[in-house]
Amino acid sequence: MTSAAEIAIPQSAEDIAPSWVQQVLQKDLPGVTITEVHVNGSISEGQGYVSDLIAFDAVGTRNGTSQRYSLIAKLTNFERPGVVFKKWTNDFHIKTETCETNFYSIAVPDLLSVAVPTTERESKAGNEDDEKLPPTDTFVPKCYFTATDPRSMASVRVLENLKTQGFSTKANCQPLSLEETMLTVEALAQLHGLSHRLELRSGVPLPEKYDWIMTDSDIRVFTDILIYAHHDHLKEFAAAFPDHADLIARLEKMAPHVISKEDKRLKVLCHAECWVNNIMFKYAGDVPTEARLVDWQTLVYMPPTYDLTLLFLCNATWDVFHNHRDEILAHYLRKLQETLGPNESSGLQSYTLEQLKADFKADCLYGVINRLCRLEVRPADADLVRMMQEIQEWGVI
Repeated sequence: MTSAAEIAIPQSAEDIAPSWVQQVLQKDLPGVTITEVHVNGSISEGQGYVSDLIAFDAVGTRNGTSQRYSLIAKLTNFERPGVVFKKWTNDFHIKTETCETNFYSIAVPDLLSVAVPTTERESKAGNEDDEKLPPTDTFVPKCYFTATDPRSMASVRVLENLKTQGFSTKANCQPLSLEETMLTVEALAQLHGLSHRLELRSGVPLPEKYDWIMTDSDIRVFTDILIYAHHDHLKEFAAAFPDHADLIARLEKMAPHVISKEDKRLKVLCHAECWVNNIMFKYAGDVPTEARLVDWQTLVYMPPTYDLTLLFLCNATWDVFHNHRDEILAHYLRKLQETLGPNESSGLQSYTLEQLKADFKADCLYGVINRLCRLEVRPADADLVRMMQEIQEWGVI
């Protein structure tokens, strides 16, 4: 079998040839033969502003049966981030790409290896690959291959094309419905719960086990990027809502910051970019049935509410935030306990709903900062103002 080190990293869509695709699929699909590749073109920048996403179909045979695989090649593009974030450097870009490459190749197999067995996952008769594939309700897309060129530091990730399976992101960055938010917190609960379960089982703190995730210094670099965007976009917010001078004055005094090492709260792996462009849903008619999280370049080790506050502030309507927040947090906690399983007796297993609510309110600053930095794609509206006013009443702003 060809090793990852022997497989070239494509520089563009022209390099995605049948022989290359056959090599990258061999590990998960031994015996596969690829005879044709049909490149469908780039996916919109909104679903990968730091990478090029090339959709393609691979046609061939396996075990004497014709096969067609719909895939995405995610390629490093060192020019694109600077268009969005002026202070984004190549070194930081390499760090983010390395983070996602290692997440798919190292962390995901580790996380799924400690998942609690469930009788609800039944093998499909005649499918010899069932034991090799992640559970159908996993929170991430299937990744067939990922690697980095040590010379250029360009990376590639070959992922299943979720769009061909009926998944999509919300059109025009529209806010999430209650049902979509419920599915998203289930995905986050799975990530958080499995990472905590893995840490307990291995006995090794995850930042030591995964020295490639974002460190405090890396997060400070990203924080500097956010500060730049924060000040710029706050002017737009003030122009749109001049009648809220007190709120705007408070927001101007805020500075993005990170959770310090002195914060003794329990931490887990967090997605850290869980906003509408990085969440894909599958629907039965108009009803959302599944959610997947994509874009894992900024994985961090933080309290669970780091993800939850960003999710609410960057994706929710006022109705969902104000009237359904407790319901959603309770649902998250139930799914978290299910993921942890009945045999864990420490850490997150003893996390109460009241603790979760208190931590959520205290950490809402992160959600506010991230929301302000996305005004370019999700303009401020009356719902955002009402959410910020409620958070102000909590004493966070």
